[in-house]
Formats: sequence, structure tokens, C-alpha cells
Amino acid sequence: MKVERDYFESIIERRGTNCARWDTMDKKYNQENLIHLGVADMDFRAPDAVIESFQKVVDHGIFGYTDLFGDFYNSISRWIKRQHQVDVKKEEIIFCPRITIAASLAIESLTEKGDEILINTPAYGPLYQAIIKNQRKVLESPLQQDGEIYRIDFEHMESLITPKTKMYILCSPHNPVGRVWSREEMKEIGLFCQRHNLLLFVDEIHSDILAPGVKFTSALHFPEQVRSRVILATSMTKTFNVPGVILSYMIVENENIRDCLKADIERIGMNNPNIFSVAAVEAAYNHCDTWYEEMLDYINGNDEFTRWYFAEHFPEINIFRREATYLLWMDCRALGCDDQELEKWFIQEAKVAVYMGNTFGKEGRGFIRVNIASPRALLQEAYERMRQRYDSIRRSQIT
Repeated sequence: MKVERDYFESIIERRGTNCARWDTMDKKYNQENLIHLGVADMDFRAPDAVIESFQKVVDHGIFGYTDLFGDFYNSISRWIKRQHQVDVKKEEIIFCPRITIAASLAIESLTEKGDEILINTPAYGPLYQAIIKNQRKVLESPLQQDGEIYRIDFEHMESLITPKTKMYILCSPHNPVGRVWSREEMKEIGLFCQRHNLLLFVDEIHSDILAPGVKFTSALHFPEQVRSRVILATSMTKTFNVPGVILSYMIVENENIRDCLKADIERIGMNNPNIFSVAAVEAAYNHCDTWYEEMLDYINGNDEFTRWYFAEHFPEINIFRREATYLLWMDCRALGCDDQELEKWFIQEAKVAVYMGNTFGKEGRGFIRVNIASPRALLQEAYERMRQRYDSIRRSQIT
């Protein structure tokens, strides 16, 4: 059944709902008239099938402890098969509330304090912080700009390796730069980890949200000798816009690694999901294929619209090619202002909030990340606000 277009074009008021994207950001900037294009969730209603599954839980009226049974695992296996043409066994799937928790658990369970963990920068903050908060040493390997995309600098990564390097954290697709690592790059990543005996933690939460014509190579496609060192973490919450449900899972083929992670999950008491997460997985992964395809089409349209608008009105801002995610990585360095000046212009003059690139580390200075998963009319209003005040940021650099 076709999803109505206004499903994605309806502007729904999210303020007053304890919303991280709107209420929390209003509080951060002490303003209530901003358009928020920062926090990475969608301004779209979740699919009807998911909402209906929640309503059945509510109508039942008892919200007891929830365990995981066959349909939960079968639903995940079905989706993985649909997306990646890979068969995943039930016992390889480990429930975990959030991917950032999974990363922290993997670091704590599988490495020692003082060990080195490699990550590419600019980096998604919570993955970077998981290394620091667990008292491990961060090895930063900056991604290299190559025209409209970024590439992994394997030579630089080789130069960082020491006997204390134990893990590589890979964001795939990459947040914030929007890269999908090619099959050849993934092969080289696997060989790199084999060569240096590294565990590989892979965050694939954005892997369902691809630009047209882009092929995603999951870590599940690694040969067996590489898969045996992989902890893959993913979720349906980005894809179907239910991040508030707090649900993710790991796929781990190596039984020893799996047992170690499961033991720690049980130790800290996070082995039970909330009652709505089970309903969300079963509904989304089995009954929302049409919503999913039309969501992709709408996001891709927003991407095209944004690129057209910026080329017309903000020629100094360069948008990198988006291969995945609903996030655009933009280079604002040609404006000649520092991050503090740029953020002040966005908040005080344009009345639009974005994620400043320095949130993702020093390699993000001079950049911004913009979330385009909103009704197009809302994006247009935000861009119009920017256009009306754009001369002030440009003029300040000229004078």
C-alpha cells in the first residue's frame, strides 16, 4: 500500500514532548524560536504499523517485564537477509539498549585499561568518548578529503599501531561525513585488522539509509577469519524513527566474544528490553517496507532540494557528497569565520540550529552537519531564514 506523501510533509509540533531535538536544544540556546536541524532523528511520524503495534501494547494495559522470543530474532534475521543477503543465526544476536552502550561494553569487556583503540576523525562523539570514559587511549586517524568525499588513510593508521593497540572502531556508514566504505575499502579494513590482530567494533546504524545507486558492504560480508573478530552494532531506530524506544543489538559470530559481552550485559542488568521495543522490531522489520522505501525517496528529494538551494544562495558553502544517512556534511571555511562566529550567526541571526563540526573533533572545525530528515517546507523555512541574513556573515568577512 502506497504511503501518502503528506506522511512526510506534515509539520508536527514536537516542542513540549521532552524532545531532545527541539526542547533540549531550545534550553541549550535559551531560545524558543529556532528551527532545529541538529540532533539526528527525523521529524516524520513513525510508520502506521509501528504505531498500531504500540497501541496494542497500550490496550492490553499490563506493562510487565519483557523477554525476547523467536519472533524478535526472526524479524531481525529477515531484515538482515533483505538488506544484506546474509543469514544471521538467532544465537549471534545480542540485545543491547543503545549502540553507545554496546561500544562501551565491548571496550570494557574485551580490552584493558591503558590499551589503545583506533578511530577515524572527525568522529561521532559518543563512540570517541566511549574510549576515553573507559580509560583507554585514543588513536586518532583523520580521514582524508578527496574531492567530494573522504577516504581512510590506511598508511597513517599503519603508522599508529603499537603492541598496545587492541581495537578499531569503525563507523559504517560514517557519521558525520556520510561515506559508505566501498567493498575494496572494507576488504582492506579486514586485512588491516587481521594483520594487527585487532578487534573490530562496527557501528552500522545508518546502513539502511542510502543515497540512490550506492551499495553498502556490511561487515557481515567479511570472510570468516575476519568475522571472528567483529562486533557489529546496529538498530532499526534510525531507519523507522523510533530512537526514543531505546533499542539496538549486536551481531557477534565469535562465541567467546559473544559470551563475554552477554555476561557483562547480565552483570549490569541490561538484558531485558522495554515492552515497546519488541513490538517496534516485529512491526518495522516485517510490515514497513513500503514506508521505508518512500522515506528514502523523500530524504533523497530533500538532499537534491538542499543542494540546489545552497548552490543558488550560499555558494561559499560546499556540501560533500552524501552516500548514506540523512545528514549533510558542509564545509563553511570559505566564509573565513571561526566556529564561534559561525554558530553565533546561526543562532542569533538566522535562527537556525545545526551541529557545529567541532562537535566531532578538531578535523570538524569550519564544518557543520545538517539534518535533512524534516518536511521540505520546514527545511525551506530554515534556508530562507539563512538567506535573509546571509549577507551579514559574508559582509563581516569582506570588511
